[in-house]
Amino acid sequence: MSEAPSRRQSLITFLLLLPGLAGFFGLFFYPMLVTLARSFRPEGEAQGWTLENYAVLVRNSDFPRVILLTFFLAISSTVLSIALSVPLALLLRHKPTGHRLLRISMLIPITVPGLIGALGLLLFWGSRGWFNLALMPLLDLKNPIQVNYTLPGLIIFYVWHYFSYTATTTLSTLEGLDPAFEEAATVAGAAPGQVLRHVVIPLIMPGILAGSVLSFMAAFGAFSIPLVTGGSLRPLAVSIYKQIEVFTPARWSAASAMAAVMATLQVIFLAIYMRVLRRPSI
Repeated sequence: MSEAPSRRQSLITFLLLLPGLAGFFGLFFYPMLVTLARSFRPEGEAQGWTLENYAVLVRNSDFPRVILLTFFLAISSTVLSIALSVPLALLLRHKPTGHRLLRISMLIPITVPGLIGALGLLLFWGSRGWFNLALMPLLDLKNPIQVNYTLPGLIIFYVWHYFSYTATTTLSTLEGLDPAFEEAATVAGAAPGQVLRHVVIPLIMPGILAGSVLSFMAAFGAFSIPLVTGGSLRPLAVSIYKQIEVFTPARWSAASAMAAVMATLQVIFLAIYMRVLRRPSI
C-alpha cells in the first residue's frame, strides 16, 4: 500500500523536473553534442570522420599563444578581482556612509550588456576620454596614455566586467559570518590582523572561491569585451568567431574543434577546482 503513494510522488517529481531537463538538453547538451560531432567532420562535408581539424590546431603555431592569452586574461583578471573584492567586502560589512550606493555600483557590470559596457569603456579610457582628460593636465602629459587595445587595458576591462561575481559572493559570505568567532579570537589575545588572517579569511574562503570560479569561467569565455576592445589581442572565443565570420565559406568544423578544446579546458579547470575544494582544511 505504501508503494503506490511513493510511485505517485516520484512521478510528480519527474513531471516537475521534465521542463527543466528538456530545456537543459535542448539548449545546452544537444548543441554541445552537435558541436563535438561537427569537429570531427571534414571541412565543408556533412558526412565522414576525420581528426584533421584537431591536427590543424596542433600544427598552428598561433593556437598555443591564443590559449595562453586566454588563460592569462582569465587568471589575471580573477586574481585582481579577488584583491579588490576582499577589502571592499570588509569595508561594506561595517555599512559606512554611502554603502548602499557602493553595493548598487558593484552590481552595475552584471546588469550592463557586454557590448554596451565595452563601448563605454572605450569612450572612458580613450585618448579623448575622461581618464586622459583628467590625468593629462594633472601630470602635465603631452600625449594621452594608451589604454584601449592594449593588454593592460584589456585586463582592466575584464576586471570591471567580471569583478561583480567575486565581490557579491565574498560580501554575502562575510555578512553571514558569525561575529562570535572574531570576538572569541579577540578575547584570546589575537591582534586585529591575526583575526583577519587566521579567522575571517579562512571562514569566507568558500565565498571567495565560489566567486573566483564564476569570474574565471566568465572571463575564459569572454567574447564581446575582447571583440570590441581587444584590437589585435584575440582570445579563444574571438578566434572561434573569426573562423565563422571572416572566412568564406565559414570554417564550421575548425570552429567546432576550437570550441571543443575550449570546453575541455573549462572542464579540466572545474575538475581541478572541485578537487581543491575537497581537500581537508588544516
